[in-house]
Amino acid sequence: MIRLLSGIFLCFMSLLAYALDETPKIPATSADPTAMIVTVFLLVGVIAGFIVYIWRNEQKRKQQETAGK
Repeated sequence: MIRLLSGIFLCFMSLLAYALDETPKIPATSADPTAMIVTVFLLVGVIAGFIVYIWRNEQKRKQQETAGK
């Protein structure tokens, strides 16, 4: 219990340190859109490939079940 309370206390202390920092942190808006587009296409491709892989394995399993009966 003491460890939990000390962990919570340290977490709050670090949050206070961030709250006391008065300089606003504005994220950079100049990002390369090409890299983001390639990343999105790769992510969508990997997800689609995984779905196709699962679907094909399910079809093979169904064929093996019907052939075994």
